[in-house]
Amino acid sequence: MVRYALLDLPTRVDAAVGASARAEAAGLDRYIVVQVERADPIAVLAVVADRVPRIELATGVITIQSTLPQHLAQQARTVNQISGGRFTLGIGVGHEPIATEALGLQWSRPYSHMVQYLDALLPLLADQAVDVRGDLVSHCTEIEVPGPVPRVMLAAMGPKMLALAAARTEGTLVAWTGPRTIEEHVRPTIGEAFISAAVWVCVTDDPHGARTRLADQLTGYRTLPSYQAMATREQVADMMDLLVIGNPDQVRAELARYATASADEVAIILQGTPAEREAGWAMIEQGLD
Repeated sequence: MVRYALLDLPTRVDAAVGASARAEAAGLDRYIVVQVERADPIAVLAVVADRVPRIELATGVITIQSTLPQHLAQQARTVNQISGGRFTLGIGVGHEPIATEALGLQWSRPYSHMVQYLDALLPLLADQAVDVRGDLVSHCTEIEVPGPVPRVMLAAMGPKMLALAAARTEGTLVAWTGPRTIEEHVRPTIGEAFISAAVWVCVTDDPHGARTRLADQLTGYRTLPSYQAMATREQVADMMDLLVIGNPDQVRAELARYATASADEVAIILQGTPAEREAGWAMIEQGLD
C-alpha cells in the first residue's frame, strides 16, 4: 500500500511545526523538508522532531556540495536522536547550473563524488568513525552522537545513480518524474528499493488559471537538464504537464497513478493560493484513497 507524505518548503519554523502536526493528525506518514532558499531543513526538523511526536521526518534533499560528511553525519544523528529514530537523510548531487552559477562551486564527476561521499558518510552514521582517502572526498575522523542510525536515501534519476541508491541506501527520492517513468525506468533499475515521488498538487475549481500561475512560478525547473530528461521519458510536451491540478477526485485519481506505477510513497507539495492550499488540506484530511 502506498504511503503519503507532505513535502514542505517552509520559511518559518512555527509554520513547519503546524504543518507537520496537521499532517500527522491527517494520517500522513512522513514530513519532508526541502533544501531551498528558505528555512534550513535540518534546523527545522530538529524542532519538529521535538514537538511533533509520531510522524516520520526526512530531508529532500541536502546537496552534498553544501556540507562535509562529518558535519552532515553529526546533524543527521542529532535529529535522529531527538526524534527517537524517525529521521531519514535524503541527499543528492544537486544540479550543475545551480552549483556553478548560483553558488560558485565546482562540478566534477557527480557520480564519483557521490560514491566517495557515501564512503565517508555511511561509516560516520553507523560506526561514527571513518578513514577513507579519495580524490574528491577524504575523511579521517570520528564523532560521538548517541542514538539510532539514520536511514539514507538518494535523489537519483540516471541508471548509475539509481543503482547506487539501491546498493547502498534505502532507495530514491524523485521529482518531476511521472508514473510512466517510475514504472518503466526507475523501478526496473532500482529493484525492490524504496521510491518516494514528489508531486506538485493544486486542488482548485479553476484548473486553467492555476496551471498558468504555477507554470510561471515554477518555470525555473525547466532549465534543469535532469528534470527535462524525466519529462522526455514521460512523453509529455511540457514539464508542467506533470503538475497535478483539479478537483479533489481528479487529484486523487492522478495520485493513485503513482501507486499503480509502483511508487512506495507519494510526497505531496501543496501549491496555489491560500484557498487552494486549504482545499488541498481538506482533500488530505478527508482521505486520499
